[in-house]
Amino acid sequence: MPLPPSRRSLLLTAPLAALAATAACGSEGSSTAPATTGTAGTATGDAFPVEVEHALGTTTVEAAPERIVTWGWGSQDVVWALGLQPVGMPETTYGGDEDGAYPWWEGYYDPSVTTSIGAGETGEVPFEKIAELTPDLVLAVNSGLTEQDWTTLTQIAPTVAYPEQPWQTSWQDQATLIGQAVGKAEEAERLVAEAEADLADRAAANPQLEGKSFAYVYATAAGLSVYLPGDSRVDTLHDLGLVDAPGVTALAESSEAFYVEVAKERVRDLDCDVLVGYGEISLEELTADPVYATMPAVANGAVVWLTDENLIAATSTTLLNLPWQMDRLVPELAAAADAAQA
Repeated sequence: MPLPPSRRSLLLTAPLAALAATAACGSEGSSTAPATTGTAGTATGDAFPVEVEHALGTTTVEAAPERIVTWGWGSQDVVWALGLQPVGMPETTYGGDEDGAYPWWEGYYDPSVTTSIGAGETGEVPFEKIAELTPDLVLAVNSGLTEQDWTTLTQIAPTVAYPEQPWQTSWQDQATLIGQAVGKAEEAERLVAEAEADLADRAAANPQLEGKSFAYVYATAAGLSVYLPGDSRVDTLHDLGLVDAPGVTALAESSEAFYVEVAKERVRDLDCDVLVGYGEISLEELTADPVYATMPAVANGAVVWLTDENLIAATSTTLLNLPWQMDRLVPELAAAADAAQA
């Protein structure tokens, strides 16, 4: 998401959003006619009605949803994990294959069933496209919806927004909120518990991660954008035993955003054991830069520099992408932690 880490954020932010990166799925032309939700995993009718509280209000879902549209980052991943199929979701704008699909969507994403409704890079919600899909539920649980956006969407269908701040929904909260909304609260809680147990096992298998300080950054030749606690990229690393660098903690105390820009001359404020990042410069350029090279993690070779767009996207964690992400990221983190203590 290079806009301001809104796009840089979601995934490049994308990420961000990861962040901005409101990526989603197939290309806009992948499906033009409204599709129906599959029957597999349909919620039981006796779970309804349900009320879901979120930052923008309370949403009542009267009956088991059959036509779900997702907006923002990753909500379709949870819908799939719960055995349902969305009829609409955002377009992938960062990473993905030629069809706009991420590798962890294999076996779930069917472009003949799920229509792409455009991207969320500008923050503009495609209300008309969403309305054309005649949804009975809109899930925007990790998104940048404004109050006006939410009000407009509720005129189309019941809409669930984020629990507290835009673009700062943990993967656990995303899963549990969506589980509530689709009548599968217990299943969502079970899946979250299983994923958390897997993270704990990975942390136990890599004890060198415990207590190592880190910063997750987006880098340019001019400076760094630093992701803060509350962003899933950061919080997932906490689950592995890593801790925020003191400078990251200080930045978080003065900001409610999910990232903060740090001028190049202040990068030593981010001194840490392990540096995790990606950006507009390569690892070679980072290490050759006379300013960045003064950072202890860079000097020690304790850097995890991400170049695979799919992996960068996956660090904006969802319930579905977590195993795929961890299989690839944990070995690199462990190697960097070893370098930090060498």
